[in-house]
Amino acid sequence: MNTENRPAKKSSNLVLVVIVAALSIAAGIIINQNLLNKSRDTQIPPGLDATVLPQARPISGFKLVDHNKQPFTAENLKGKWHFLFFGFTNCPDVCPTTLKIMQGVWKKLPADKPKPGMLFFSVDPDRDPPEILKKYVTYYHPEFIGITGELDQIDIITNQLGILYGYDDKKDGSEDYTVNHSAQILLTDPQGRMRAVFSPPYDATSISQALDVIRNFYEG
Repeated sequence: MNTENRPAKKSSNLVLVVIVAALSIAAGIIINQNLLNKSRDTQIPPGLDATVLPQARPISGFKLVDHNKQPFTAENLKGKWHFLFFGFTNCPDVCPTTLKIMQGVWKKLPADKPKPGMLFFSVDPDRDPPEILKKYVTYYHPEFIGITGELDQIDIITNQLGILYGYDDKKDGSEDYTVNHSAQILLTDPQGRMRAVFSPPYDATSISQALDVIRNFYEG
């Protein structure tokens, strides 16, 4: 019996064992990381001045436009964190106060991290065409973006997020009316899902700190 090739065969088997072991370790790391991410995704960071959802809420199905008249859909919410606020440009108090607070938040954002987006959704599209909305939101910060569109499309996103609004004394052809609306600021994650809710009274420092904690917690 020829035994010259036996050592080579043993060496080949050893290499195969090492490769299989390495692949198993790599697979185990990936599986453990996926389990960790899944577990973290359903956890809530403690001690925040915000309501963090135990499970992020998907957002989909709406077709609106931004203040540059460019299409804005759920896909535009993906890629980074966003603050969302729903109001109207003729709002006498809540909206300007909130945008002023968010102006303060932007001054406190860390320079070493990607900036979130700030989206102001108008629930009064008859009086808030893109050009008026643009002038309104960029007054507070040039990076803020106004969103508007048809009422039925606005209803699609507000219904998903639990945002309420309604008109007082609105008559056909008249612009002399007000709009009642929810005053919460919402936070969406880079997957375009609703992740947290901030309720008034607002504080720029608390919001900026909460954003930092939430981002660090979910991004690992």
